[in-house]
Amino acid sequence: MNPGQKKPYSIGLRLSWTFAGQTLLGLGATSLGIYLVMLFDLSHRADAELARKAALVQHLVNEARQSGDLPTMRHKLDEFFVAHDDLEVTLMDASGHPAYTGVRLQGVLSSHLRSTTFDLPAGVVGTGPGRAQITMNRSADSQMLHRLALALIVATVMGAAIVSAVGFWMVRRSLAPLHDLARQTQALRADRLGKRLSLGQPVQELQPWIDEFNELLVRLEYAYGQLEGFNADVAHELRTPLATLMGQTEVELSRDRSADALRDTLGSNLEELRRLSSIINDMLFLSRADNGARVAASPEASLAAEIHKVLEFYEAALAERGLVASVHGDARTAFDAGLIKRAVSNLLSNAIRYAYPGTEVIVRVRRQECAIALVVSNTGPELAPGELPRLFDRFYRGQSSREGSSENHGLGLAIVKAIAQMHGGQVLATTNGDLTSIGMTLALVAHHDAAR
Repeated sequence: MNPGQKKPYSIGLRLSWTFAGQTLLGLGATSLGIYLVMLFDLSHRADAELARKAALVQHLVNEARQSGDLPTMRHKLDEFFVAHDDLEVTLMDASGHPAYTGVRLQGVLSSHLRSTTFDLPAGVVGTGPGRAQITMNRSADSQMLHRLALALIVATVMGAAIVSAVGFWMVRRSLAPLHDLARQTQALRADRLGKRLSLGQPVQELQPWIDEFNELLVRLEYAYGQLEGFNADVAHELRTPLATLMGQTEVELSRDRSADALRDTLGSNLEELRRLSSIINDMLFLSRADNGARVAASPEASLAAEIHKVLEFYEAALAERGLVASVHGDARTAFDAGLIKRAVSNLLSNAIRYAYPGTEVIVRVRRQECAIALVVSNTGPELAPGELPRLFDRFYRGQSSREGSSENHGLGLAIVKAIAQMHGGQVLATTNGDLTSIGMTLALVAHHDAAR
């Protein structure tokens, strides 16, 4: 691992621990709520009980004050509270001295006691007004709350542990398709690019990734097939001139030759070397285009003007074949003049090679919504529909019976495609009987954009 690289983490463990933490918090909050509700309910009940007992004492005191029979009041208080060992009643005179005390609460913690006091009318306890105090022992409630808290803690911990264990298992099971995809990906090799990723039970969240990856495999398989075919074509194209060069050289070296004969051989070898150099240069250009090379910024210019310059160069070839050429339309945009001339030259060369004698080669330039189309049309042998998609493949030649198919090395239209891509466009090819149209589009670039 690089020093600055972050340590990888496990999605499964992160999800599992997050789920476990949320479960513990959820159960803990629920248990705390239950405990607080019980605490409030018991406290409310204790207050209600103290209020009822206070009302009873006030009733007995009022009866005693009206009748003047205080001993009877004390007797009733003893009878009523003797069965309530959790209650203590104290009647105090005006000076605060106890005049009556019922059952005494012994050995009870002060935190477990709950009291209420109220005034007594004069003449009940002494001559002046007095006070009454009722104290309740809540030790039983405290013990019950303690047991409840302990039970809730155990239930929370055990429940969180059980739910978390199930969560760990569910997360691991849910991530099993990822492990399956990893095993399938690991099994992919260059000789097994035809394989595709799949799951026995499709997963909705993973299916878009699987589809995109399979599309990538399709593109890789196509690119790998093109690379293998390209390597075979390169070897074939280079083998022929090299074999010619070696054969002629070996023949010339096998016996004495005159200067004229050697000069002829060297001239022939030079032609083959030029062919090799042309192939290598074209391959280097295509390699740069494949690596994303783009055209340099340039001012706007007329496409028709550049096409006329190329046509002047092909006047002899057109006359030799009995052809005429014309340019229809024009458009101004920013482009690399050298590359456009090369593309037009390749398109014209292809059209002239396959055009019927006495016909016309037409170069059309038309402005589209966001691009400019440059198309070269010729009348010649009809192309099979299956050939159109392959016209721009490297080292692809048309039908072997077509005239001139062995005179070129099959990179001309591939270079046209590369130049179109370097200008932000694409290639196009159509056929309608014996009329074939091949060309490309250029992205429409404003002058201020090209000048940046």
